[in-house]
Amino acid sequence: MKKLIYLIMLVLTACEIYDEPSTYLCEVSAYYPAIIDNGGPIANQIIILKNQQTGREYKAQTNDNGQAVFNVRGGNYDISISFVEEHVIDISGFPNERDLIFFGNTANEIITEDNISISLNTEYSIKNEGFVIKELYTSGSLTPEGKNYTADQFVEIYNNTDQILYSDGLCFGVVINTTTYKPTPWVDENGNLLPRIPLWSFVAIVPGSGEQHPVQPGESIVIALSGLNHRDDPNGNPNSIDLSIADWEMVVDDGKYVDIPEVPNILMQRLTIGNAMIMDSRGQPVIIFRLPSDDLEAMFTNPDNFMMNPTGRFNCFMVPTEWVIDGVDNLRLDDRGAYKRLPGIIDAGFVQHNAGHSGVSIRRKVQEVVNGRTIYMDTNNSSNDFRTNQIPAPGVIATE
Repeated sequence: MKKLIYLIMLVLTACEIYDEPSTYLCEVSAYYPAIIDNGGPIANQIIILKNQQTGREYKAQTNDNGQAVFNVRGGNYDISISFVEEHVIDISGFPNERDLIFFGNTANEIITEDNISISLNTEYSIKNEGFVIKELYTSGSLTPEGKNYTADQFVEIYNNTDQILYSDGLCFGVVINTTTYKPTPWVDENGNLLPRIPLWSFVAIVPGSGEQHPVQPGESIVIALSGLNHRDDPNGNPNSIDLSIADWEMVVDDGKYVDIPEVPNILMQRLTIGNAMIMDSRGQPVIIFRLPSDDLEAMFTNPDNFMMNPTGRFNCFMVPTEWVIDGVDNLRLDDRGAYKRLPGIIDAGFVQHNAGHSGVSIRRKVQEVVNGRTIYMDTNNSSNDFRTNQIPAPGVIATE
């Protein structure tokens, strides 16, 4: 009995000695970048405090003044905020309504007393629209007689989201051909790739006023150089593919290829030379993008949107990286090496297929299938995201 009483007294004494950890009131105020709402407060968004020692997270929502109040234990904290909102922003002098990703963080904030006030400033990036280049076929093929055949080139663009997207105004362009085993001349004074992408040949533009050409979640559009059934048509190549299923073809006035009536013509904006879109069969970096204005004449006659090729032969249409939705640095295969043509913000890696006229494409890998809808891998790195040397399969949505 004495032992029991002793144990009870020991426990009670221990409880009296033990102090509850102190907690402290802390106020975090979040602000937009200066270019958005003049850097005003961010209302109704979640701020997260993470204790570096314990890993515990505390969350609180900002009020109309952008303030979130926390009651936390003392320690060192990492503080972060991340959210998406729609705002009108200026892109190349034109107002555009875009989904913006706002993010901000600060590390190692010490909270060991009451009423600490911390300011959290944010930055933003333009949210990827959700279209991705699903397949690119520029290599072309060989005829039974061994002749080169490139009329069967195409690009396939996929809606990688769970929302309807509209392809009206979507642009497809090819980066000017340069020898990719040597550094590109399109660099700044420090040798860095320019923040504008030099396009040549033509820009293909999906027509429409904004919502005329919906693309359902998990579906795609195929833009063909020529919408011919190349495999079966007597004017085609039996070693080729069927592109009569294409949604658009890239026919130009007085062009190289016959207009196929069953396949609609995409708008073709001439930039430099040629009677057809020029895509290098050995490998062709490409981008999809949107212009900041619907006034095509103004966009393609404004000298500020052009830059002389360093060789001095012709002007290239320069696409700022903020216009770009997706891009693939599909470089020429060369055992002497390869130098990138697209900056890392568009494609952190690069991909290469077999030599020209090998009849193979590059195709994006499947990440997962959710409720029957394929989600393609999109880590902004074509070295990881694409399979090379694929049998072209325009319009076929893979599941593995």
